[in-house]
Amino acid sequence: MIRWAFTVALVLMAAGCRKPELTGSAGSLRFEKAQLDFGSVFADGRPRKATVNVQNTGRSTLQVTWSDIGEPFSIAGPTELPSGASEITVQYVPRVTGHFSRAARVTSDENNFALLFIEAVAKPIPTCVPNSNCNDAHFDLDQQKCVQTVKPDGVTCDLQSLCVVNATCQSGRCIGTEVVCNDSDACTVDVCNAQTGCEFLPAPPCPGDGRCQVGVCDSRTGCGLAMASDGTTCGEMQTCTAAQICIGGNCVVRDPPDGYVCAEASPCSGEGRCVNDQCVKSAGQPLITSWSFDSSKTGDADAGVPRTLQHDFVMEPTGEMSLTNFFQAPARIRANSATESKDTPEGPLRRCILWNGKLICADYPANPNGRVSAVDLSTGSRVWTFDIRAARPDFVMLTTQIFLARLVEQSSDRLAALFEAYPVTIPSGGTASQCRLYFLVILDASGNLISSQQVNDPLLGLCNHPHPYGVASDSVGNLFIAFSPTRSAQAPLKPDNPTMVMSFTHDGVFRWKLTNQTMVGGELAIARGILYPENSTVALTAATGASAFALPGPIGRVVISNARMIPSPEINSSAMSGYEAGQSTLVWTHQLPMSQGFQSDQLRLASWQTSKGSRTVALTITVDQTGFVPAFFLHAINVHDGSEAFKYSRAVDGSGQRQFGRDD
Repeated sequence: MIRWAFTVALVLMAAGCRKPELTGSAGSLRFEKAQLDFGSVFADGRPRKATVNVQNTGRSTLQVTWSDIGEPFSIAGPTELPSGASEITVQYVPRVTGHFSRAARVTSDENNFALLFIEAVAKPIPTCVPNSNCNDAHFDLDQQKCVQTVKPDGVTCDLQSLCVVNATCQSGRCIGTEVVCNDSDACTVDVCNAQTGCEFLPAPPCPGDGRCQVGVCDSRTGCGLAMASDGTTCGEMQTCTAAQICIGGNCVVRDPPDGYVCAEASPCSGEGRCVNDQCVKSAGQPLITSWSFDSSKTGDADAGVPRTLQHDFVMEPTGEMSLTNFFQAPARIRANSATESKDTPEGPLRRCILWNGKLICADYPANPNGRVSAVDLSTGSRVWTFDIRAARPDFVMLTTQIFLARLVEQSSDRLAALFEAYPVTIPSGGTASQCRLYFLVILDASGNLISSQQVNDPLLGLCNHPHPYGVASDSVGNLFIAFSPTRSAQAPLKPDNPTMVMSFTHDGVFRWKLTNQTMVGGELAIARGILYPENSTVALTAATGASAFALPGPIGRVVISNARMIPSPEINSSAMSGYEAGQSTLVWTHQLPMSQGFQSDQLRLASWQTSKGSRTVALTITVDQTGFVPAFFLHAINVHDGSEAFKYSRAVDGSGQRQFGRDD
């Protein structure tokens, strides 16, 4: 009994160790991988092939048949499958677009079968848009990208401008003959507007001799001199007992009569006039608010109407202001005017600028982004829209999301739109939120595409959130862009170094590039052929990017009048300087008293008319710490000589309320 039991145990152990695939001669079929995915390819009619293994698990050869799976797939399968693995070829020929899914079946003569599931997507071949109207573009199937070819010289092209005629392609650029505007009047400035044609504007006033000869203009001969009217002031001595005035064309000193203007008006006070040998000025008055609008009080949250927070504004030369927003709607177009738009825009208006009498807004309408639209100021309706997704689908293919970074007015017939995007392909070590692509588009006055291109440079290929912190254009429409990496993790964005400045022509043709390894990014300003980067110690020549002259230090954001370049003051500093525009010549320095300091690094220009003509000032904020409560001032400095024009005070009392007064 014991020996028999041991024998049975050995038999059972041997049965337990047997390999399951060691079957008889009859086998079964299976595919090594049950799915085959060709992915997404262009519907170009070119065959794609892939191989798969089918397994015959038996020891003898099987006779098999293959199902007909139909277009766009086919299988070159054998009719006999020996024991083991056999390689077969599956072919995919994408001729039409769409998503295709098939199940291929192989069946043996013993009615065993196996299934292979095949997937593929055929996408449309991109429509390639040329970079300019003197280029042709096509999609190269071998390179899998759009390829540009230059049209032959002499081919007619259209610059979409009334100021250029007989335009033809020359070396890939559309060049024509400029229209000459001339009304034969020496007292007008003859200009050409791309949309309206020739315009004849009043010429600037003719200069006098600074004393008792005033400038006059004759339509035939132009500027000349004439004797100033008796009583015209002609010097700095202007008291009520001795004033320099013109008499008979000569500057003489006289005792002025009562009523003589002894002090010019400012926004805070009227003119001073002589009364009994004393200069009597009207009492200073607080600046009066002409209108106000609090967007946080619009709407009715209880009634389900959300309140809106306006993010930005655009002001017209005549004073009308449009309040726009970043993510919320509606905007208020001409909010301070009786002509306020009654139509509600189609969503938020972002980063709008004023161009050709219209609001030009980024990413409008949204969903998806990537559009630029012109909005009528009277009605709030759209005049035209440029959509980069429709115009350059090949650009969009490179991105997961595209939106607009900056808008720049180049001239009356050219607008630059710089688009920013997240790339589909993330460089090694990069993160999707920090990598960027940039596309530069040039539009005409009707929103038509003039040129478009991807902006490429190794600096932009780094995943450190490169950003166009500075943009500007000069008087002939040349474009300047300053790119820098970003050192802040989230908004507000803070630029870092190095900074790359690039320049393009009026039509988007590359001019030059300069990379400064130490300069921190920032805004750009330009005057008289000189480019002023915000954080540079060197001014650049706009024509080439070469160094023009040294600056006293990083100059910040500047304002430029007709003759002066004024850097923004440093916060808590006590001095501000004015330079000859386009030069390094220091013209004046405005020094605050010891107890006062500048409280803003921002400057704005403002002008008003006086009896002696227009006066332009630079406005900023200063503070006086002498009192128990700090006094804040709106401080106006004459741009011509750096003298103080007026101060308007803002003080904070013990209750935290603002108290307004005037000090000029």
